[in-house]
Amino acid sequence: MRKILLSLAIAFAAFSGFAAEEKVEPKFYDISEVSIVNRAQPGGNPLMRLDVDKYPQLSDKAAKYLSFPTGVAIRFNTNSDFIEAVWQTGDKERHANIVPVAARGLDLYIKKDGKWLFAGIGKPSYTGTQNSGTVIANMDNSMKECLLYLPTFEKLTSFQLGLNPTAKVEFLNGFQRAPIVAVGSSFTHGVSASRPGMAWPAQLSRRLGVDIANLGTSGIQKMEPFYADVIADTDADMFIFDCFSNPTGKEIRERIAPFVEIIRKKHPNTPLVFLQTFNRERNNFDLKSRKVEAEKWTAAEEELAKLMANDKNIYFINPGLWAGDDHESSADGTHPSDMGYQRAVDNMEPHIRAIMDKYGIKAGLTAKQARWEGPVGRPEWKKGKNKSKKK
Repeated sequence: MRKILLSLAIAFAAFSGFAAEEKVEPKFYDISEVSIVNRAQPGGNPLMRLDVDKYPQLSDKAAKYLSFPTGVAIRFNTNSDFIEAVWQTGDKERHANIVPVAARGLDLYIKKDGKWLFAGIGKPSYTGTQNSGTVIANMDNSMKECLLYLPTFEKLTSFQLGLNPTAKVEFLNGFQRAPIVAVGSSFTHGVSASRPGMAWPAQLSRRLGVDIANLGTSGIQKMEPFYADVIADTDADMFIFDCFSNPTGKEIRERIAPFVEIIRKKHPNTPLVFLQTFNRERNNFDLKSRKVEAEKWTAAEEELAKLMANDKNIYFINPGLWAGDDHESSADGTHPSDMGYQRAVDNMEPHIRAIMDKYGIKAGLTAKQARWEGPVGRPEWKKGKNKSKKK
């Protein structure tokens, strides 16, 4: 019996030593080394989607929200068998309609057979603002194109990407221009999505193969002039606006024309695509809400018709942020669930593709294209001739 126990002890010690030898400590890459995509403008803190210091006219809340890394992602190629991350967020706020993974976590997609597939999440800490962990493990050693979304609703103060130290890794260099910029409300910001990659700009970006910068600001986008100033300063091939969700019908009628006028001074011919807002499920029984929303829908339709009559490069997708008619796609009566965001993308995708084709808007460079087909950085974007009539 003693011999048996001794043999088991020796075997366990040998196994424990083997397991310890198999543990691989990751090599960490700082934010200054990695490639960041889906930012609207170059410059400033790369962990913020916008350099808010450039715009002192922003309201305090707009500046706060635009300092979040919403929609921003790390793009890289690697054959590492695991991906880890260490990141620190700002204050740990609680939100009734934003889950922690979406607010403070990470969201990884890996391309397979030409399509982006969800691969894993970076779980945020339950007790503080310092976060770390394995996003995905036990992968094979083939080269993979990866897209890691940063938190949606918290400021990010530091970030490190951890990979197998023996693995190959390829990053893009410099600022990657986003051909499309989405501007809007909480519906664009991604409130009530389960993960950062489920907001509609992120979903649409993966489908189209085009980087889309997300400038959604929850609850406060009412076509104020400072939003138009930001858009006027942004170099993009298309702007998509969800700007009828927060203002009243009266505000829509008063503000839409001046808002467009500011943008047109810098972007006289760039396509401006406006989305009709979601039908809030609370309208099913809340009569006051139903009346307010109906006034907004009517104001948007009538005012856009006036602008489109004199500007051939303005478009209105109506229904735009459409989430179905089965009344099962809302997370809280106002904001859509993942299914609601997916339905909205299903609805707008063919319209956006048609406009892209009309203006010759092309996808941005991927890490693979940059490595094999030429230099990285800001490409020259050429407008193609109109191939179809405006609908």
